[in-house]
Amino acid sequence: MLAARGALRRGRLPAAGVGVGSVRLRGPPRLPPHVVDLRSDTVTRPCAAMRRAMARAAVGDDDYGEDPTVNELQCLAAGILGMEETLFVPTATMANLIAVMCHCQRRGAQLLLGRDSHLHVYEHGGAAQVAGVHSQALPDLPDGTFDLELLELTIREAHGSRYHPRPELLCLENTHNSAGGRALPLAYLQQVRGLADRYGLRVHMDGARLMNAAVAQNVEPARITQHCDSVSLCFSKGLGAPAGAVLAGRREFIAEAWRMRKMLGGGMRQAGVLAAMARVGLEHMGVTLRRDHDNARRFAEGIQELSSPLCSVNLAAVETNIVMVNISGSCSSPAELCEHLQAVSEEELAETGHAVSVLLFPWSAHAVRAVWHRNVSAHDTELAKNKLEFVARKCREKLALGLRPTPPNAEGA
Repeated sequence: MLAARGALRRGRLPAAGVGVGSVRLRGPPRLPPHVVDLRSDTVTRPCAAMRRAMARAAVGDDDYGEDPTVNELQCLAAGILGMEETLFVPTATMANLIAVMCHCQRRGAQLLLGRDSHLHVYEHGGAAQVAGVHSQALPDLPDGTFDLELLELTIREAHGSRYHPRPELLCLENTHNSAGGRALPLAYLQQVRGLADRYGLRVHMDGARLMNAAVAQNVEPARITQHCDSVSLCFSKGLGAPAGAVLAGRREFIAEAWRMRKMLGGGMRQAGVLAAMARVGLEHMGVTLRRDHDNARRFAEGIQELSSPLCSVNLAAVETNIVMVNISGSCSSPAELCEHLQAVSEEELAETGHAVSVLLFPWSAHAVRAVWHRNVSAHDTELAKNKLEFVARKCREKLALGLRPTPPNAEGA
């Protein structure tokens, strides 16, 4: 990840908002390359239905509880999640922080969470910086779960001790981003709930992509959240809205969450324009997310069919809309592979008849991440698969000649 961030700073990789015209072929003017943006499901653009809903939205002052569209969304989300109430907030990061602040109000409280979880790695330590809560990070298993024996041992060591921070909250992530979009098994969630009850801990779920888990497991979201005291849900990922999230829980919990939202500056006024778009995403999520999962699966199967020594995928781990592509051999580092896939050359156009720029995210030292969303079609998926096949073949050809594959620059080569 550090290498990826460095590459972004140096301008070697596409930054957020890169448009179709950002990659150009050298030579006579041609049509702009077709861009398939698989960096994240956060790059989605509001659909026409969302824009219409935003224009028609009835609004009021949500900080006074008077925005009817926000109130309707909160009621709808509460029913879907099987919770008493929800609170609309600007981001899921804020929702997670509010949950920690509400659950861990005693000084010296401890939060247990995954070492690779979004809350631990990508939310700037808000639990410590703002909430003053100590985090105990546990290793994540490849499927995004914890070793339950290790989890219980960690809790038991601190439970009742005068020398350890007091564990009060356990945070789960579902689906698990760093595990490649894995959905936490329902039986596992039940076991975690039982363990938490045994030691008096509360359970919060970072459910930014919770709806992906529900679609993948073919269950109602409430079947998943029944094992949690609170859950966050993001509208600006697979659901396709430009902003917004909800935090769900019991009525008294949400009353306290409102106070924390106000303190963090998350209270909004005429927020119905955002809530209207979030509602469209929520009401049409089934078809959209299932299509995303199918496209991700199709892409992963294409990589497996390549049988390339340069890249591979664990097909059993592809459960939702995220595919982790493992990079091996001497062809490319993850950052270099992303450059190869982004760049468009005359050679590619001549051999394939297409000029396609595929944007992926260099996830780690040995993997790149691809994420499907509503703006990536089955045709886009096929183009991305073909581009990866072309890049892998060219890398093999250069290696066979004893040459090191070097990606064309953004202007083409």
